[in-house]
Amino acid sequence: MPVANLREGLSWFEQAETAIETAGDCRKNGNYYAPAFFSRRAAEKAAKGLLYMR
Repeated sequence: MPVANLREGLSWFEQAETAIETAGDCRKNGNYYAPAFFSRRAAEKAAKGLLYMR
């Protein structure tokens, strides 16, 4: 696997982690529709990261 693909995959994982943190912050603030959106985005970004690292 090329190093560039590994870096790109890890970058997507970092973005997914940030989206999960944002979802948690929204939930704590009483905003209940946004966590679903950010959780889905996190799953999409994590999947993209996996595909880059294949």
